[in-house]
Amino acid sequence: MARDGQGLEVSNADAGAIGALDFLRNEWLAFGNRLGEFVATADKEERCTLVPLMAASLTLSMNSTEGQAMAERHLARARKLSKDGTDANDRERAWLAAVSTWVAGDTDKSVAALDRIVDAWPRDLIAVKLGQLHAFNRGDATTLLHFGERAAAANADNRFVHAMHAFGLEECNRLDEAEALGRKALAIDRRDPWAHHAVAHCLEARGRLLDGVAFLQSMSDTWEDCNSFMYTHNWWHLALFLIDLDRADEALALHDRRVWGVWKEFSEDQINAISLLARLELRGVDVGDRWTDMATYLKPRLHEHFSPFLDLQYLYGLARAGEQSAVTEMLASLEDRAERAKPFEREAWADCAVPMAHGLAAHAQGDHASAARLMGQAVPHLQPIGGSIAQRALFGAIHLDAMMRSDWNDAALKILQADDKERPAVPSTKRALAGLYHKLGRAEQAMAAEYQAQQLTRQYKDKTA
Repeated sequence: MARDGQGLEVSNADAGAIGALDFLRNEWLAFGNRLGEFVATADKEERCTLVPLMAASLTLSMNSTEGQAMAERHLARARKLSKDGTDANDRERAWLAAVSTWVAGDTDKSVAALDRIVDAWPRDLIAVKLGQLHAFNRGDATTLLHFGERAAAANADNRFVHAMHAFGLEECNRLDEAEALGRKALAIDRRDPWAHHAVAHCLEARGRLLDGVAFLQSMSDTWEDCNSFMYTHNWWHLALFLIDLDRADEALALHDRRVWGVWKEFSEDQINAISLLARLELRGVDVGDRWTDMATYLKPRLHEHFSPFLDLQYLYGLARAGEQSAVTEMLASLEDRAERAKPFEREAWADCAVPMAHGLAAHAQGDHASAARLMGQAVPHLQPIGGSIAQRALFGAIHLDAMMRSDWNDAALKILQADDKERPAVPSTKRALAGLYHKLGRAEQAMAAEYQAQQLTRQYKDKTA
């Protein structure tokens, strides 16, 4: 029986099929921009079950109705080629289960199938990647890390595995280990964009703003061959550091040149742009008519509901664009989706997505008291909607803005003090604290916070002059 580049047995595979699978593994893990070539190859494969199964997995990860339809077609071919699993080995039958349940929307069973694959074949790095993807989409940092740990034990010198393992560690707040492992991957190959991403998360979590800018700028020359998600997302991370450094004009320029416009129809590009514009507006930046352009690409997504994390950002983008009829329609559709939620996803859809969506719509319309109340109901259930810690922080930032505009001063103060303790070198946090202390009549603390903000701003300007 033929074996792929990881030494894994593949049924009914000739040299072409093995080459295609090896190409997919490396291109997917490197976030390359040639993945479409694999899908074209899969359309022509006549014998090997794994090739259309991998194509189905790839298209499902697009989070689109088009990707879903393509995945169903590839899965049907895989079942036919394998004679419904009778002409497949144990790993391939497990893959059939993982993809079949994913296509059916039962990601709980898909994760379980991928978990069995990685337990038995920890050198199956696409299974590791997809297991982490499912865990990420559910906000399950423990499972995200567990997939990375098992891969690490069986792939000691693989830079892709170091990067995947590092991201799991970061999402579990093991930042020192995560940064060290991300940098270990880069010592093997500095072009690894997922390692750049993991290190950026660690620097952002600690508020190491100048380090973050310097690091990402030093690696940005390697992103030109990345797919649109990884290209736009790493530039998005750089923009976050710039915003915290009060360099919002540079962050807005990155939005226009690097974050929005690569593949406007792609979900991940859309949420990078939505999140960046929202964060800029929270810092008082006028983003002009950029929401209007974005809304054109969001309106087809009103009833997709692949992920509450995605849906909430789509809805906020539509609301900021003033697309009230689309917002109303999407809110009703979200409520219907929540009513149909499976037990394992009920918290994400019913307890978080529905009140959060209504709160985001209220915030976009300037009804800050309603936004604070509704989002406050959702925040305790935020993690299960998916996304990273850094990405979910957007919802916390909008909620905080609503509380401050509604004079929920004591509650806002607790959040700001916690933020300042975790990331003590962000000037805007100090300024927000100063404003709240003034409102609360705590003049001495207000003066101290304002002084600290000024000192940080001066320090950053001196170091970047």
